[in-house]
Amino acid sequence: MVLVRNSHKHRDTIYRSTGVLSTGSREFTFPVDSTVESLMVSITLQCLQSIAVIRPSNTEAGAGEPNVDDNRFKSGAILIVNKPEAGTWKVRIAGIGLFFVVAQAKSDIALNRVEFVEPRGRQGHEGYFSVQRPLHMGETHILLVKVDAPPGETKFRLIDSAGETLEPVVMTPVDDNGDKREFSSTFALKHSAFRVAVEGRDEAGYAYQRVLTRLIQVHPPNVEQ
Repeated sequence: MVLVRNSHKHRDTIYRSTGVLSTGSREFTFPVDSTVESLMVSITLQCLQSIAVIRPSNTEAGAGEPNVDDNRFKSGAILIVNKPEAGTWKVRIAGIGLFFVVAQAKSDIALNRVEFVEPRGRQGHEGYFSVQRPLHMGETHILLVKVDAPPGETKFRLIDSAGETLEPVVMTPVDDNGDKREFSSTFALKHSAFRVAVEGRDEAGYAYQRVLTRLIQVHPPNVEQ
């Protein structure tokens, strides 16, 4: 119910990682920029021992603070922090088993559209439209990305389900006027599953990151081609 009540308020994903913790502990880091009005950190771990969410000032966010809604469960936690401190946040977990760590934000910076497109349309009405067929390894496609973000250097990369970088992607500006920005890139698919992440700096100079929530699935090579 906590997720149901708050997910629609935190539409932008800053960080997402899933995997298996075999033993001991692990630390995750992600940037929180100055445009973030509210931060929601969701953590689950099968056999949980401890969870800590730590601000850039190296203080732990938790229950009893006026700007923190701290919800603890047997196998996880959901923390909602209003007006979070800008900078690098950390999540530390200890235990064993399958884990999920997700940081979501209410913010003006957003990754609005991520899709593979192709030129289609009847004569005189040509344009780029979403690829409707399954994606296959080895195919070359056009990736179109729309971002709401301040002007400045913008970097893109493909990441795996654990949040680790698979490869950087050089995106060419299509429409780079103001805060509504559009980029494209043409490249061959060589990863079976990935997300797209965008990085830059806000107007105050703090690093921002936004991540595509869904995992893009790519099928094995199409032997019929």
